[in-house]
Amino acid sequence: MFLASEADNFNPVEHLYDRYTVWASLAGEHGTEFIKSWNDTMPGFMAISQHVLMMWAAALIMIVGVSYVTFLRNSRVPRGLRNFIEPIVTYFRDEIVRPSIKNPHFHHHHGDGHDHGDHKELPEHWLADKFVPLFVCMFMFLALVNLMGLIPGSTTASTALTFTASMALITLMVYIVGAFYMSIKVEGGVGPGIKGFFVNLVPYKFSWKPMDLAIWLMLFGIEFASLIFIKPFALAVRLFANMTAGHCSLLSFLFINLLIPPDIAGWRFVTGVPTVAMGVALSALEIFVAILQAYIFTYLSAIFVGLYLVPEH
Repeated sequence: MFLASEADNFNPVEHLYDRYTVWASLAGEHGTEFIKSWNDTMPGFMAISQHVLMMWAAALIMIVGVSYVTFLRNSRVPRGLRNFIEPIVTYFRDEIVRPSIKNPHFHHHHGDGHDHGDHKELPEHWLADKFVPLFVCMFMFLALVNLMGLIPGSTTASTALTFTASMALITLMVYIVGAFYMSIKVEGGVGPGIKGFFVNLVPYKFSWKPMDLAIWLMLFGIEFASLIFIKPFALAVRLFANMTAGHCSLLSFLFINLLIPPDIAGWRFVTGVPTVAMGVALSALEIFVAILQAYIFTYLSAIFVGLYLVPEH
């Protein structure tokens, strides 16, 4: 896709690689040797790379920033960084989490063999508000990782499928564990149990009639695959593909003038001006895409959690 410079073996797509050489060199010889020895002795999933360092940096920025806002700038009138974060939290609470996650309805048995419609009244948005910190944290972390990847010399961790799959795995664990917990017992309300959770996956009444059973089993297979594989896969690939495609598009414009032989005087300047201008425009678009993809990932995660914690059928 790209042409490398024959003079210095420059690789324009190196920005997408997960490497430790750039930041390890900043730590000096001892830092480089430590990272190399660590990576040689530890399993692959514990290796230190630039993607890992970017995630650590994003997590550290979040911890320091949120701690500062919470403990040092906790005043009635928000200002400064608190004034920036508070609308984000309020928006995610009111526009994403609360509409996506509804309160459960607990049906009680009265000893007559039937479930009755009366249910325990819960505070409004009782369940949704428990998940607001999770989804705000998820959005801010992904947005920070994506935006920090635009800094020259850094890499974007979300261009690695392992990172996006790990984030999707968090969503998967949240709605599976949460759904099992809600199915057994919550706040004194008796749920349908684990068996009932799997039965309720299918929007079709279970029956032992051959045709009904065949349809139910087919739908159960689809719903179970969607629960375990399809939804996490869609989350992981969407974020990975969009971030990788954005960086590739930007790099393709920035290095298109390498197609021009250097012995043609003036042509690299002629092609360089519009490509750099387009690169600037795409960089501005990448800022928007970085935030948008973090928002979409968080929004879909909230929908999936609400879908399985409190099913409609």
